[in-house]
Amino acid sequence: MVERTKQVEIFLFVNPICKASLKMEDEVLKFVDAYEENTQITIYPYHNTQTLYRYMKENDFPTEIALWNKLYNESFHLSLAFIAATIQGKKKGREFLLAIQRKMIIQKRGLSKDLLIESAELADLDMEIFLFDFHSPFVQHLFDLDQDASSAMGATDTPSCLVVTTGEEKKATLIEKFVTAEDLYQLV
Repeated sequence: MVERTKQVEIFLFVNPICKASLKMEDEVLKFVDAYEENTQITIYPYHNTQTLYRYMKENDFPTEIALWNKLYNESFHLSLAFIAATIQGKKKGREFLLAIQRKMIIQKRGLSKDLLIESAELADLDMEIFLFDFHSPFVQHLFDLDQDASSAMGATDTPSCLVVTTGEEKKATLIEKFVTAEDLYQLV
């Protein structure tokens, strides 16, 4: 159980096209919902050549250049879309990300402009602002900053998270494996 005097902040590093990342987001959100007043979550779409290579290897994908490019582009564009959605609020950003991930990962729908718009509407985003931000150099800059922040916090793979608890003492724990809500309860 989390002591009410403790504050918990979770930095979640995800590959937005990865099923394991979606499952871990759900687990972390379960934990956050249970301790809403004392918990904050920040999601970083973290993707680079190493995380993509591990993703392809874990899913037994052939290392064909066309598939590599497709997955890299999907992860990159979905990361930009998530950041553009988050500009309208962290909660709306999470709702957008979960909506589009469920459509892509569970329903097996490919990333498309229609899917982006459908998911943005589900998250109640201002569509004009979302589409403008999605294509803006500012969002690209924020993506680059997110990659730098993820690396600075020690992330090397997805899904992973950094759990920071404050109270009588401050403690930070980097977990580079799948965690459940129960794992987080035991940690804090």
